Amino acid sequence: MKIKHLEAYKAKEMVVMKEKVIYFLPHTHWDREWYLPFQIFRARLLHVIDVLLEMLEKFPEFKFNLDGQVIALEDYLEIEKDPQKTETLFSMIRNGRISVGPFYVLPDEFLISGETFIRNFLIAQRVLEELSLPSMKVAYFPDMFGHSAYVPTLIRGLGMDSVLIWRGVGDKCRDTEFIWKGPDGSEVLCINIIRGYWNLGVPSSDYHEFKRMVEKEVEFLFKHSPSGHILLMAGNDHRFPFPLLPDFVRKLNSEGLKCKIVTLDEYAQILQRMELSLKKIEGEMRDSKYAPILKDVASARIHLKQRSHLIEKELVSIVEPLSAIAYVYSLPLGSVLNLLFYAWKLFLKTLPHDDICGCSIDQVHKEMEVLQDQVLQLIKVIKLELVNKIAETLVKNGTENGNLQLFVFSPFERKTRTVVEKELYMPEELPENLLERLVVVEKGKKLPTVVEYIKERVFDGIQVLSNTFEEEYIARFLTEEAPPQLKKGKVVKIKFEVELPPMGFKIFNIEFDSGILRPEEVSKNVIETAFLKVNVNEDGTLTIEDRRTGRMYRNLFFLEDAEDVGDEYNYSPSKNPEIVTTLGQKAKIKHITEDSIGFSVEVEHELRLPESFDFERERRSEEKVSMPVNITYVIYKRSPRVDIKIEFENIAKDHRLRVHIPLPVHVETNISDDYFGMVTRPNKIEIPEDLSQYSEVPESRYPMQNFVYIADDTGGVGISTRGLKEYETIQKDGEVEVALTLLRSVGMLSRPGLLTRSEDAGPSFLTPEAQCLGNHIAEFSVWFTYKHDLIEAYNFSRRYQIFPPVFSIRGIRETEISLLSLEPECLILSSFKVSEDGDGTIIRFYNVKDMDVNATVKLGWTPKEVWLANMAEKPIKKIKTNGNIIKLKVGANEVITLKVV
Repeated sequence: MKIKHLEAYKAKEMVVMKEKVIYFLPHTHWDREWYLPFQIFRARLLHVIDVLLEMLEKFPEFKFNLDGQVIALEDYLEIEKDPQKTETLFSMIRNGRISVGPFYVLPDEFLISGETFIRNFLIAQRVLEELSLPSMKVAYFPDMFGHSAYVPTLIRGLGMDSVLIWRGVGDKCRDTEFIWKGPDGSEVLCINIIRGYWNLGVPSSDYHEFKRMVEKEVEFLFKHSPSGHILLMAGNDHRFPFPLLPDFVRKLNSEGLKCKIVTLDEYAQILQRMELSLKKIEGEMRDSKYAPILKDVASARIHLKQRSHLIEKELVSIVEPLSAIAYVYSLPLGSVLNLLFYAWKLFLKTLPHDDICGCSIDQVHKEMEVLQDQVLQLIKVIKLELVNKIAETLVKNGTENGNLQLFVFSPFERKTRTVVEKELYMPEELPENLLERLVVVEKGKKLPTVVEYIKERVFDGIQVLSNTFEEEYIARFLTEEAPPQLKKGKVVKIKFEVELPPMGFKIFNIEFDSGILRPEEVSKNVIETAFLKVNVNEDGTLTIEDRRTGRMYRNLFFLEDAEDVGDEYNYSPSKNPEIVTTLGQKAKIKHITEDSIGFSVEVEHELRLPESFDFERERRSEEKVSMPVNITYVIYKRSPRVDIKIEFENIAKDHRLRVHIPLPVHVETNISDDYFGMVTRPNKIEIPEDLSQYSEVPESRYPMQNFVYIADDTGGVGISTRGLKEYETIQKDGEVEVALTLLRSVGMLSRPGLLTRSEDAGPSFLTPEAQCLGNHIAEFSVWFTYKHDLIEAYNFSRRYQIFPPVFSIRGIRETEISLLSLEPECLILSSFKVSEDGDGTIIRFYNVKDMDVNATVKLGWTPKEVWLANMAEKPIKKIKTNGNIIKLKVGANEVITLKVV
């Protein structure tokens, strides 16, 4: 059988005589910015491509892989304007001599979402199509720090059948070719470069030494190759093409070896045509035995991850669905979609693995923050443009009433009860005692509303705007002939609890009511709701009883600080560890208040921390600093949920701060979210006594998208974070403790001699800003589950992750509109967007159950036709509809993409 069909393979061995064939893949691994800033690396890129073009013209058999990322081509073309050079470059790409794509950048797989993975492909393909250039057909992941279990699902979904990977496979498979199976059953051919993307090393200019290097590497790899076809990666970081390679390959052939220079597409096609019996591997790839997966990049420069998390949620869950709704209403979208495409490109430029991982020099991350700022600006503008267009349509349809109202957008796939927040700009003449009585009203019914603060906005030359005031100004600035005049006023921050329709919006009125419950101080340290009984302990921790099960959760949310003598890649303790904890240490309970939504508890800790680490003495410094840490707990009245907000100013160096969540749960595994579903991981990883064979110490410290779940048949918790990407599970007396990393403060890009890693991860450059001094805010939430309700906890996590945006509008009657809903609740909406070709909308959802389900998709309009499509938005087959209802079967862990025209 042939691999290209990827049927189920028989387990029995096939006895074949392997023919030894050597394939050279010339390439450069192009870290766009890393130990030098972007512009310096780009200046080198210009020389690399110029030399490459000369070699290609000189040697007809020479070929080259431009690292699988289109952005390198874009970076070159942005500077190089010589038409002869660019035409030569395009000609070489069209003739298959240079491989580009299939992705825009090479990100870290665990620090992006599945939708960002897809946009990374779609944007690359659009750039290449606009240049009339072909794309490489093999997914190329030569240096990602481990691999998601859903990569096969995505690769197949994007129309590819082969992938090249390194790092993370470990002892799962030492073969250079295997079949990788995704959770939904998708299978791809995996080219496993077990010796890295530089396995030819730095080629010697002496032919005999070069031949010796080749023979040594081939001898090793042949033992691991089911096919007998050996791939030698002729390149390395930022390397020029090796000028002697064509001559040396000819000599090797003349001496009886079978050698060829190939593209990766050609190599994959050769393997696909062979009849092979390959091992089939499932799951994520995070084994660090043979190559470090550099796992603690998930917590380096953590503020960058938090901002990236916010941007990703805004683009995928707010901006794109709003654009799809505007499309359904036939509103003009040309400039808006162009801005959205540009925002995605800017965002992707922050996601190469050395950028988003936080493992570059300080200058790189300064420039990255500027790009993040620009994307946030674009998001703000696009949201306002879209809401204005939609609101104008409602007014034109006769729903005008003239009052100030709130337009709340619901990005969820089902009816959802949630708490939303909004800063309102109110006229200066309204007295504060009136504003304190502000309440949100739905069809005459007053909703639970809390006025959190009222602030004056005064103009002293330069106006500093609140978020809402800025919204008001920008919304008018975009369309009015002259810049609007600003007036003094008041900003009122409110939060209110609402029930929102599936994927749509709801309009609410604002009134003033003296009878509304305002936040009041509570004198006792015990809080009771229908779900939870919460004791606020003297050390600032919580003891929580789940009233449905009687289970007690003790000492929740204590802080622990330890030295970190590692670097941007890896945490490392010292030989003389020193731990500081808040457990058992008296805290200041500042306030306990009650309002119509829930209870708020404010706690203040004062951590006495060593100022830094003394590397000469090999222990934390004797000099101490005081670091106040404020924790706010919000306990909700109508759900088994506690939100936690931790604020602090980091003034210490060389340390790691974590919050611990002990759980009285006796289970061996935890469940975390991945691109389109879940992944199960062990709570404890046995550390081998002999670590000499390990490149990195294996530990139960993991990345997460947003969510980790630990429960037994009685119950447990789902923990959802806003941009905190690292957790560790610690087994204690059979129970489990979860530690969330709030901060890692380190001072070097790569430091030699770590206890947790056997080799350097990069150059030993100083990175003082990786100490992350300054203000930090960490937010997460805990949902207490009744019995083993994973889907309920997962849906809670999505509600916590996505902020339903609220816009101030005027002149629209109360109304509620839903454009899209999904049933049953195991189906999770992943994307609702305008299709890339502008000829319809894309709806993508996935099944988090390990069983088939019957899906019902209800639209708020009647489509002309509906197509089942792949993730690249290419139609596969037409689907029958019943008016606005779509029914179809969804397989276990399957991802469905619909194109609705």
